Order: sequence, then structure tokens, then C-alpha cells
Amino acid sequence: MFKFRTDFNCCKTVNCENFGVIKSDDYIPQSRRLGYLSIECKLCGSNCPWINNELVNGIVKEKLEFQFARKLTHCPKCHQYFFFSERTDAKLHGFTSAGTQRKKCCVCHTIYTVQNYKNIEALKSVLASIIANKEIRESIKASGLSARLYYFYLDKLSSIFSNFSRLHEEEVMERSYLAMHTEGRVIKLDHKRGMYSLITSEVDSGYILLNSNNLTRQSVVDYYIYDESENTIITSNYSDNLENVLTNRYQQNMNRNHFEQLLVGELKPVTKCNLIYPDKLAYIHFQLLNAFSRKADKYDHYIEHESTLRSGALMASYEDIKKSNADVYFFVPFLNSREKLQGKKIGWWKDRWFSNELGAICPITCKLTDSADIKLHHSDSIDLFFTYIDRHMNKGVNSINVIDQLSEIHRVIFNYCDLKNNTTRAITFGVAQKSYTPESLLEDALKMIMS
Repeated sequence: MFKFRTDFNCCKTVNCENFGVIKSDDYIPQSRRLGYLSIECKLCGSNCPWINNELVNGIVKEKLEFQFARKLTHCPKCHQYFFFSERTDAKLHGFTSAGTQRKKCCVCHTIYTVQNYKNIEALKSVLASIIANKEIRESIKASGLSARLYYFYLDKLSSIFSNFSRLHEEEVMERSYLAMHTEGRVIKLDHKRGMYSLITSEVDSGYILLNSNNLTRQSVVDYYIYDESENTIITSNYSDNLENVLTNRYQQNMNRNHFEQLLVGELKPVTKCNLIYPDKLAYIHFQLLNAFSRKADKYDHYIEHESTLRSGALMASYEDIKKSNADVYFFVPFLNSREKLQGKKIGWWKDRWFSNELGAICPITCKLTDSADIKLHHSDSIDLFFTYIDRHMNKGVNSINVIDQLSEIHRVIFNYCDLKNNTTRAITFGVAQKSYTPESLLEDALKMIMS
């Protein structure tokens, strides 16, 4: 089983000898020299905000279970998680008393039952209500199901779509190179409820790999519960001058109490859960992205120009960065700029920025001489997915379970059914041979899982 990083309190200055090092003699733990709790590195002078490791590690496990452990196929003992454990072969092993096929794992000899869905019409009814984007009560009424059964089949539908997607993703992730793109978005619901989400796409196809939000079922002490009204999201001002846009982004960062103070305005949690701060979600989300990056020989990660995301990405990729197998870049979309940045030093840290026809790129972990070869052809995919989610997510939903289930269903539908240039992102990514409607997607997913 893959081991996640569990301690994030260290220096995050890439060129410092203490970069990623735990418990250095050069550290002053829980320093308040700059007015906030930090880990101070005396070697380079950095003061990275102090991270509650226990909180992050607990929610990593929670998100891991939902995103990668709701398996419906293969041995439940040997292959507990998509990507993080290896598939094993199995042999047919008779039937249950109800006539359902059983299989026996060839490695551990565990006997398990193949999934069998008898009320497929109920699944179709729930899917139809999601596509129609009806209010939950209307959806339940239209489906003809009781509320209990509706939520039961909603959970089943989410698992079926997720398994179909993850099984195909596993088949194509072994590759020599992978490029990913990550940005954050605020999804607002009724009654001031909402969530901050981090969305990651595969660069060449625009395929959405992972969508994580800052809702948690974990018990969280008040200090770590998000309860803010201020908005410190860095935005690009309207200008036809790329250098001015980048300079303004740095100036906005200077207005924060510290550079990783990402606040997203007033958000209330849905019932029976808590909201955590976006900077904690960054560490969680990027840890989970190891599901995909660990399968590639070399990978690059293009992230939103946001210090919070920088720290999360660096910690998740630390070992690969040290081995020169991974690099991290800031990326700011800016189409068809009239100016050409070639290592222009901008901002407090004199970061070097390069540009091409798609936007501006700043290397965080490597030296760059030209950005002409860096092509984020589908850099708009995250915006398109956010727009899709914002349009299709029921704004009256008040359950973390339903939000997670709907988010995963929409991720799969967006990848497999939404057309761009007469094709789908799933086809371009190599996980599908044809485009789907949501109904035909369910049909093929059931065939795969019940075989």
C-alpha cells in the first residue's frame, strides 16, 4: 500500500537545504515571530504556516475512502483501493443460493460475490432526475421511490459511475509522462451554504481526474473550522497587459496576513459536517493526486497562482522533485498576449515568468529558458467543469453524502458525455472508444461491473 506523507511542518523553500526536511535543527517550531503560527527555518528565513498534521491525515483517509475505495469489482482484500493497490486475478467459484456469481481470488483465496443489480429501473429513474436537475423533493416524487430508496440508489449510482471511471483510468495511467492542471473554485448553494473545491484535469485531454471539497465528516475543533466572511482569493484584473496582471496578483497577495491565508468569503456548512480551511484542503487534495502521478515516470503539475496550492503540491511531490521526476509550475491563463515574457522577474520573490499564446508560466521547482513548448491546450477544462457543476448541482442540497455522490456522478458524465470539438474528454484521454449519453453510460457501466 502506498504511504502518504504525514508531516507537513517543514521548510518549503525549494532552494533551501531544509526543503521538505522534517525536524531540522534549523527550525523553530510553532513560531509566532510574524504574528501567525508557523515553522521558522533559520537557514533561509522562511515562515511556513503551521499545519495540524492529525487533521490533514484524518481527512486524507476520509477522502481516500470515498474517491478510491468504493470498489465493486475484484478482490476486496487484495485490491482495496483503485491505483494504490494492485489488481489480482480471480476464478469463477460457483453461485450463491440466490443465483449470483461468486469468484475466488487467485492470490489470497478470498471468495466474493459479483455485483448484481436487479432494480435497474430505479437507477435509471435516479439518473433521469439528476440530468433534469430537479429539486430533491421533486426528484424523489418523480422517481416513484421512497426517500430512503432514492438515496440508496443515488449512492449505488455514484459507486457504479465511479467504478466504471476508475477501472478505465487504471488501464491508461501507466505512462512515461503525465501533465496535470489544478485550480480552486467556490461552489455556492442556497442559504449561504457552499464549499471550496480543488479540481484537477489531465492537460492533454482536459479529463477531470479529481474533484475534492473542504467538507468533512470528521470532528474538528473550533479553531480549525472555517468561519470567515473575508475573501482573499487572488484574481486577475482586467488588463491587456500581462505583466500588469501578474504584478497586481502579487500585490493582492501582500494584503493577506500571510501568503497562504486563502479565505473564500462566507460559507456555511451543510448539516452534520464541518468546513475546513482551504489551505488544509490543498494538502489533502494533492496527496490524493499521487493515485495518478505515481503511475508516471515523469510528471509536471501546473497549478493556479496561489501560495496555498504551491505548498500542497510541493509536499505531495517532494520525493519525485528531489529525484528530478516531477516539476511544479504556476500558470495564469491569458490568451493571445501581445507581449512575450522571457524570464521576467516579477513580485516580492522576483519569480521568473514566461509566456506563450495561452498564458504565463512560472517554474517553481526547475529552471526554464523558454515556455514555447509548454502547451496547456485544455487549460479551460476546469472552468468548463466548474460551470457544468454550478449549473447542474442542486442548490438546495443539504447533505455531504449527496453532495459527494452528485459531484462524482457529474465528474463522470462531464468526462464521458460532454462534447467538445465533436469528441469527449474520455475519448481523448484514451479511456473510451465512443461518446456516451448518460443513459448509455449507465448501461455500459453495469455490464462492466456485473461481468
